[in-house]
Amino acid sequence: MLFREPVERVFAHLKSSPEGLNNGEIMRRLRDFGQNQIAQSKKKDYRIEYLKEYISFFPILLEVAGVLALVADYFQPGEGNDILAYAVFAAVFINATFTFWQKFKADKAMEALLKLVRSEATVLRDGKTVNIDATQVVPGDILILSEGDKVAADAILFEANDLYLNLSVLNGESTPSLRKLEAGDARRELDAKNMVFAGASITNGNGLAVVSATGEATEFGKIARMTAEVGKTETPIEKEIKHMTAILTVLALAAGVVFFLLGWFSDRGLLISAIFALSLIVANVPEGLLPTITLSLSLASQRMARRQALIKNLNSVETLGSATVICTDKTGTLTQNEMTVQMAWLADGCHCSVSGNGYFEKGEWRFAESGRQSNERLASMLQVAAVNTRANVDHAARNAFGDPTEIALLVAAKKSAASIEGWEKVKEYAFSSDRKMMSTLVEPADNSEQILTVKGALEAVLPLCTHWQSANGIETLDEHKIADINSQNQKMAEQAYRVLAIAKKIGDGENDLIFLGLLGLMDPPRSGVKEAIEQCYSAHIRIMMITGDNPVTARAIGERIGLKIDEVLTGHELDNLSDTVLRAKLSESHLLFARMASAQKLRIAQLLQENGEVVAMTGDGVNDSPALKQADIGIAMGSGTDVAKESGDMILLDDNFRSIVASVEEGRTVYFNIKKLTTYILSSNVPEIVPYVLSFFLKIPMPLSVIQILLIDLGTDQLPGLGLGSEKPEKHIMQRPPVGKNERILDWEVFKRGYFMNGVFEGAAAMFAFLGFLFLSGWQYGDLSISDEYHRQAMTMTLLGAITCQMANVFTLRSWEDSIWNLRGVNKMIWFGVGTEILFVLLILYAPPVQTVFNTATVPLAYLLLLIPFPVLLLLNHEWYKKRLRNRWAAAA
Repeated sequence: MLFREPVERVFAHLKSSPEGLNNGEIMRRLRDFGQNQIAQSKKKDYRIEYLKEYISFFPILLEVAGVLALVADYFQPGEGNDILAYAVFAAVFINATFTFWQKFKADKAMEALLKLVRSEATVLRDGKTVNIDATQVVPGDILILSEGDKVAADAILFEANDLYLNLSVLNGESTPSLRKLEAGDARRELDAKNMVFAGASITNGNGLAVVSATGEATEFGKIARMTAEVGKTETPIEKEIKHMTAILTVLALAAGVVFFLLGWFSDRGLLISAIFALSLIVANVPEGLLPTITLSLSLASQRMARRQALIKNLNSVETLGSATVICTDKTGTLTQNEMTVQMAWLADGCHCSVSGNGYFEKGEWRFAESGRQSNERLASMLQVAAVNTRANVDHAARNAFGDPTEIALLVAAKKSAASIEGWEKVKEYAFSSDRKMMSTLVEPADNSEQILTVKGALEAVLPLCTHWQSANGIETLDEHKIADINSQNQKMAEQAYRVLAIAKKIGDGENDLIFLGLLGLMDPPRSGVKEAIEQCYSAHIRIMMITGDNPVTARAIGERIGLKIDEVLTGHELDNLSDTVLRAKLSESHLLFARMASAQKLRIAQLLQENGEVVAMTGDGVNDSPALKQADIGIAMGSGTDVAKESGDMILLDDNFRSIVASVEEGRTVYFNIKKLTTYILSSNVPEIVPYVLSFFLKIPMPLSVIQILLIDLGTDQLPGLGLGSEKPEKHIMQRPPVGKNERILDWEVFKRGYFMNGVFEGAAAMFAFLGFLFLSGWQYGDLSISDEYHRQAMTMTLLGAITCQMANVFTLRSWEDSIWNLRGVNKMIWFGVGTEILFVLLILYAPPVQTVFNTATVPLAYLLLLIPFPVLLLLNHEWYKKRLRNRWAAAA
């Protein structure tokens, strides 16, 4: 391991020196090692992506149906099968184009989020300092590192001055890590304290490092390569569409074969029976189902965008609703990722708390003990803490620069009466891992005596203190007081606070200090996260925190936000568990994972999936990318890295866990709404098929023409179906278990309601209206020409029978279980859809140009009374059925 070798051997191995490489060597290494960049994912060929929309399962079913219609038209022209074929092809084209456009827009929206800014690196070459494009860095280059720099490559330090590295991009831990010139007891590069890594940033200090790896050989590159190797699984909705396609195909083929044989055995002739069978197969395909589902998913993705979730793939909308486990990061998702002073303990025992979390929230200090308020002493302690920093906060511009802890101290001081304006820094005693403290000698604004301000770990500061600040003045520090201070420090640490001791002294020298008190800092939980977690548990969704933070802090935060925690596992403990043991723990326990590396997070996702879970995984760093890609739905943070955003299926624009829960509710709603609209679309298949079959075998006039069937499938059914797709959530939807992996959209309940309940009523309504009109008009049994006025009027009645029943049907399906009289709110889309249906009815009844296109005719008003009974009966039947369901569920509960 090179990072464990002495610096001299490191330079010898890399064939470099502290003065850097010469130009000739640089050119050779660029040829040998390539540029310092990660291989970009292959750019999408949008022509290929568009063509893919035509070769998935449901489009292929429709395309085959269109071809069969053309075949039928070839052998029996003039029946309208050619129009049917062209309409089906048009539906496929429109759906493919719309779906592609949605994906294209999501890609472009994501590209706008990715920050493709080229970075530079400062290096030493031939003893001279030069700025170069980061892609030109090679192994052996000397990196000059300064505060604020983004590290260009993995490198081993040979000079470091108070250098802190933010590694959150690689390990998810937001607290900067002090770098040293020794590796320590690290077993892997990422844990080595003498290394800096590509993608990480310098938050404090400076140093020099020799590059040990570039491009895909860096830790950043290894994770990116691991991400590329992870295959993406099908989403539940993709599986469901395949399942629906298979069932509908089997049903259509079965119906075609059965009626072909019936026609043949009834002496209708081989050719005529074959053409009839082909037409029936086409009629059994619900042409309007796919575009309606696609549009519903699109509307849902727009609603999710308004709730701060950008969906990259429409099929991912429903997946989140099926999630059984949410694996979430801590920092920035459950917490604000803004270190905040939350409490203070003054040396005399006075407890103080402060409102307002984050860097820019206003707040005020409150004292726990009445009668012991001491704004002056608190302000003095906060003043000492704030002046002893290098950070800067611009509240007007809402910008903060520097170490998060120091930013928190400045914000805490601003919330009190403390002011450091006009104070001059004279000298600084820098923080180091050995000292665990920092001191700054300052001159107050009033030019009074210089004050040494001190902050740091209690074990470093307290031994240097001889006095403490009481309510009555300065008192000598004795053993009893020291024990009291240590006890309070322990209590605060157990509550997951990062504790800072604050002290001061008049004059210079880190001795004889006056102890002022303790400050408790924490990256606070986001507002509403606790309630969102409770909502997940009510929805039977497990939450697993997977963080790079230490286990004590992770558990404390988890308990504070209401996480169920049976056991905490660290990365080291995880590696010692076999897959069998870990799989058992994942299925039985509420686990919290701390100190997790990228490969470990990926393993957790894989084993959860092997247990049959639908996994939602959040992440923002490069280290999260493999797991994001492996999960059933990867949720990248909007503030995360480009690699994470590319790996995720969804981007959380506000980084807030509450938005995930809102999206889960939306996903569940989408699932049930698709069931409803599928039922609705299938219902209208029956009044299209039944008249067709009866006319063939009973030798009666054709009740519906092909163009009229298309009017229902691709016309009047579409907008009401979309209305069902945008229906509000069912009551108690977030109290139900997630949709199981074996549950189907096209299940027996959908078949029963679609074909046997609604479909039977609609088929009966269509035939009742058709035959009723004919018999009341004096029709004698026999065939009629389509040009015959009576025939066109009768077909109009058949069409109206199907449409009016669908009007009633759409209202009954607004809820799977509740009475239409108890539904919440008004679904404007459904009312708009029904309004368009009424407009169609008026047009086919009274507009001659429309009547010519659709083979309809004006029907006397008296005959329209034939349309009333069946929609009413359909409505009442559904109300009776849903009441039985509610009673059954109530009895079971």
